Amino acid sequence: MSLVHRARALRASGATYAHTVAYQARAEGHIYFYLERDDGGDPVPMRVDQVAVDLYRSSDGRTRQIVRGLRRQELLPVKDFRYYVDRLTAVQNGFGDRIAIGQGRDVRDVPHPLGSEGEALYRYRIVSTLQMTVPTLPAPIRVHQVEVRPRSEDVPAFVGSVYLEEETGALARMSFGFTAASYIDPRTDRIHVRLEHAPWLLPRPGGPLSGPEPAQWEDSYWLPYRQEVQVRREMPEFDLPVGTVIRASLEVGNYDFEPELEPGFFLGPPVTLVPYGTADSTAFREGLLDRMAEEGLSPVSVARLEAEARRIARRQLVSGLPKTRLYTDRFSSVLRANRAEGVHVGMGTSFSPRPSLKLHGLAGYGFASRKASATLRGRRAGGGGTISTVELFARQLRDPGPRSGASVALNTLSMVLRNLDYSDPYFATGARLAMEHRTGDGGASLDLGAAWEDFDGIGTAWSAGLASDDRQRPLRPVGKGAYASGSGGFTMRWSSVPAWSVETGLTGSVGRWDGNSSATIRARVDARLATQDVSRQARLAVEAGASGGVLPHQLHFFLGGRGTLPGHPFRTYGGRRFVLVRGEASLSVVPAWLTARLLAGAGAVGATPASLADEWEVAATDGLRGYLGAGLSTLHDILRIDGVWGLPGNGFELVFSVDRWLRPYL
Repeated sequence: MSLVHRARALRASGATYAHTVAYQARAEGHIYFYLERDDGGDPVPMRVDQVAVDLYRSSDGRTRQIVRGLRRQELLPVKDFRYYVDRLTAVQNGFGDRIAIGQGRDVRDVPHPLGSEGEALYRYRIVSTLQMTVPTLPAPIRVHQVEVRPRSEDVPAFVGSVYLEEETGALARMSFGFTAASYIDPRTDRIHVRLEHAPWLLPRPGGPLSGPEPAQWEDSYWLPYRQEVQVRREMPEFDLPVGTVIRASLEVGNYDFEPELEPGFFLGPPVTLVPYGTADSTAFREGLLDRMAEEGLSPVSVARLEAEARRIARRQLVSGLPKTRLYTDRFSSVLRANRAEGVHVGMGTSFSPRPSLKLHGLAGYGFASRKASATLRGRRAGGGGTISTVELFARQLRDPGPRSGASVALNTLSMVLRNLDYSDPYFATGARLAMEHRTGDGGASLDLGAAWEDFDGIGTAWSAGLASDDRQRPLRPVGKGAYASGSGGFTMRWSSVPAWSVETGLTGSVGRWDGNSSATIRARVDARLATQDVSRQARLAVEAGASGGVLPHQLHFFLGGRGTLPGHPFRTYGGRRFVLVRGEASLSVVPAWLTARLLAGAGAVGATPASLADEWEVAATDGLRGYLGAGLSTLHDILRIDGVWGLPGNGFELVFSVDRWLRPYL
């Protein structure tokens, strides 16, 4: 508490950061608006802004900021909006006695832990100490991390840590969120703020700016160096597997002490903004999209350590959203159509009793099958990066692999308009246990699971009635009965700048069905490359798998047609072993509106059991089968149309699809 008292006294004296030293500095940063996926998948950037700001402070503590440059680019079609001013500017004083975020519309009137009310509202605990050795400083600096927790969770309060210099109590860093009672906007899930200051050794008044003797120097002072404000929002009424995030990052440097400013300079407005796009490019030191890869928002991600830090922070922060909401895991859980269920409608609810635990329930009804389906799922985020899942399900819709032919929503359109179902549906009822563990740097993950499932097929295929029945694919019989399995997998990720990444995965499972044992192994490599401005991208994916023992037909591997080998008949190849190589390259022709694409791939499947060949009318490929195609995409690459030729045979297929990031939500 003596350390906290020193810090409070220092703040009260007005000498917290720069004493009586005036300065001018330059800040530059980015504001990212993106979709964050609950399943830990790649985020989806929607808009990028860049800001350049000049910071000023007078010797008596007055501040002013002038935004010299401001520009943006939309990566997805989003409604135009303006950011709050504090997303574009720097915090120069470590916040006042009352903390506000979003100009007071996100959070306001939260007592500062180093303010006059702090001791009555908070508990303090030193959790770590670090020692910094700076070549220009006469002695090492010791900094203590002080954990701050509110005495009551029911009031607006700070939750996080302050880092204080041992000798003076100066604030070196803040990393914090808020209690749920702090949030004003009902859409707010969580807010996380990180402020960092750097030590500066300033000369005595009238002294030199450098010198060999420490006696020529004053004490060190902590000045703004880097900050990040991250705000995550969701719909308060509806729990969807995705939320929107605004992440505003600034770095401050180029300090000029005791600058000569015009008289009355600090009588101007505290913040002056330049209109978007009016500044020339010299206002910025780097490109608008240059940091996309480093921030983990390009098609590849290098921000593994930062991503892990944010993931841990999310578990510690309290959500401002209601504990109970309506829920769906994807659009097709609300409405879909297929030949197994006919028209299926559904809805669910979610309940989050505490930040680390979430319960999901989904129920639906198929009007053609006249049967209900249901899923109950519980997810718990434990310490050390481990997520545990328990799931109970009844008549859960399934489709064979290794790849689906189309997203469920696109398959619904195909079924209704063309009477063509790009799936071989069957149902599973049972229970599943799963555990995922990620390493501290986020570069590796381990998955373990066990399941008991009872498989069932469909009796009569539903017809949409909007097209002739001869377009329907044959109904393929599935293996019925109980299937017990255990599985494990390992994933490794590597990435760097320029923007490239490689992800490898190896999974294996053992099972027992109809009194017989089986084993399956699959491996994959996914390599991606993109320019820093994301105008050119390339991807190469390699998958392979093999199985042994007795398996139900639907658990074999199938190739052919959209999803695997376009230009060939849909799922006409099947067996126990497969390999599939797919590649694509894209070039942005008209940003956001037109992208040219090239596609190529090849695959093979073999070891086809006689019963599978007979009942599913599939065969081995007898060597490699390939495809070659070209296409266009529009609306920020969301909608795609590709013309693909199958090789050999020169079969042609026109493939309509959506961007891969959108498919899990359809």
